[in-house]
Amino acid sequence: MPLLLITGLALVGCHGPKACDRACVSRDVEDRTGHAVGAGPAAERVIVPDGLAAGRPLAEDEAVVLALWNNAAFHEAIVELDLTRADLVQAGLLPNPEVFYSWPVPDRMFRYLFDFPVESLLLRPFRLKVAAAENERACARVTQLALDLVRDTRQAHSDLRLAEDQVLVATRAVGLRGGIVKLAETRLAAGDASPLEVSTARIDALQAEQDQTRARGEAAAVAERLRNLTGLSDVPGPLSAADSSADVRTELGADALVAEATATRPDAAAAAHAARAAAERARLARVGWFQVLAIADATSGNPGNTIGPAVRATLPVFNQGQGVKARADAERDQLDRRRLTVHNQVVQDVRTAFARYEQARGELDLVRGRTRPEVETAIRRAEAAYKEGNATYLIVLEANRQLVTTLAREAQLYADLRRAWAELERAVGRRLAPPPPVEPAPR
Repeated sequence: MPLLLITGLALVGCHGPKACDRACVSRDVEDRTGHAVGAGPAAERVIVPDGLAAGRPLAEDEAVVLALWNNAAFHEAIVELDLTRADLVQAGLLPNPEVFYSWPVPDRMFRYLFDFPVESLLLRPFRLKVAAAENERACARVTQLALDLVRDTRQAHSDLRLAEDQVLVATRAVGLRGGIVKLAETRLAAGDASPLEVSTARIDALQAEQDQTRARGEAAAVAERLRNLTGLSDVPGPLSAADSSADVRTELGADALVAEATATRPDAAAAAHAARAAAERARLARVGWFQVLAIADATSGNPGNTIGPAVRATLPVFNQGQGVKARADAERDQLDRRRLTVHNQVVQDVRTAFARYEQARGELDLVRGRTRPEVETAIRRAEAAYKEGNATYLIVLEANRQLVTTLAREAQLYADLRRAWAELERAVGRRLAPPPPVEPAPR
């Protein structure tokens, strides 16, 4: 009868809570970013978009999809879900009964017994709660890693777009300086300029070509980080970034974004799950040291033998697991305090990213709306005046430098805005409302 009872309890108790897996993470990430997590790169094979090898620019959303599907480090981290799922399965299993049999020998009868640790039935709910909380913590942690990967990929895409825009600005500077050289040579032929002005213009043009060469080399170097994040390191051919077609703006204030982030961000949820697991471990430590064995044994005799019940239990004479309980309590307190640490970090992330977004947004609007039109007007006037002999070469040179500086500043601010926006969305934990289309960065 005791064995039948134990067997029935074991069969009933083999079902544990449902574990979070890759599909759960993929759904959560898709809800937050609009992109699902892929199955991971196969051995020696990654996903490559059509036309990429032929030189087609890579769009930002394409880069994000490639990172979620191809990034080896991210998919390595996803394996933590399988580890915690295995721990959850193990926590729900009950130990097998053990059997003891002693063969009869002269002057000693045979003996056999069965024993089963009864405390495993009592401790199983505690172990399941610990394992389930750890699995949920791992799920939230991997989701946060996905958000971090999306942020890093979008910023790397923005950096590459900036590097390519700087090449375009440098190319435009070469053209402007070349035009000045031609103007200077024309005025020299007409006797209105000195050889020194022509020589200065040529030197300035050569320096512009040097800057162009440096910008091209920098763009090639920056592209490698995007290759690494998207898993395209072994894909031959150049990699370029397409312009973004969105003007990133939000009507929400910093306080509203902070409130949302602290309530929904995955790393905050992971800290809460870790604290819950620690609390369950502390409860388990209170009773985990105590052992009770239910025993059914029999010894040969006259007449025959009869199985009888017995019990073996731990006597709390020397210890009651004080060290284990103290450590579990300390870990619980530590993880409770970590929740506040993560909360403060979330608040800082959102407010810092929002401040940088507003700064870049305001500067970019100023450059595009006022500074750049004023500089373009000034350079047209200076070149016209120089061509007619009403201005010196220095005025034309200064106007050209202002234009090149303005274009470079605009490209930098556009990249800063994209980086700040990517950081803000990561800090909040979701993609903000899609904005209307806008003119891309200058080319």
